[in-house]
Amino acid sequence: MEVNHAVEVLRKDIHEGRFVPGQRLVESDLMTYLEITRGRVREVFRRLEAEGMLKIDKNRGASVRKISREELQNITEVLEDISILIIRKAAKRIDKKGSVQSLKKSLKVARKFHEDCANIPQVAAYMDENARFWGSLADIAGNPILSDIRVRLQSLLFRFAMQGLTVEGNREKWISWHEDIISEILAGDVSQAVRHAKKSMANVWDSIRKLPDSSFGH
Repeated sequence: MEVNHAVEVLRKDIHEGRFVPGQRLVESDLMTYLEITRGRVREVFRRLEAEGMLKIDKNRGASVRKISREELQNITEVLEDISILIIRKAAKRIDKKGSVQSLKKSLKVARKFHEDCANIPQVAAYMDENARFWGSLADIAGNPILSDIRVRLQSLLFRFAMQGLTVEGNREKWISWHEDIISEILAGDVSQAVRHAKKSMANVWDSIRKLPDSSFGH
């Protein structure tokens, strides 16, 4: 397996919870799992350390790094601005072939998740839906650099210790306004879509900040 592919696989595994925050990554196990040499495993570790996904300790090796509350604040400030830019660019490309169809497809998925959320307690599921929603808009925006930056920032948010965490209180806060954002883009009201986006992200950031201390690093 090429190093670039191995990086993508390990990053995806962290997103999906195969490797959880705080977990030590054993080189010999990953050599077998990724089918690469020890040198390439270490290169994968170095790249993901540079992204902030892993930390490498001299005596303990690599482990999945937890996000701190301070990092959360820094990430969300930038991610919010990027998300608003994505909305504006997606709206400008509404006449591009497939854009309306993609928006309607995303709206259908958002509505289904909203309808089912009463039976979805896992924090990880809401994080996944938020990533899907913004990823769908980023694809429509059509700027691969912007999309890559969003993915990298979103990736950092998956370093919560989410295993076993459930949503307390109003579950809709985690996904509120998604449907409205898409509906306003389709209606051509970008300003209203941006207002909904700001409300949506404020709800999500507030919900994340209220997670227990054990979910965060120091």
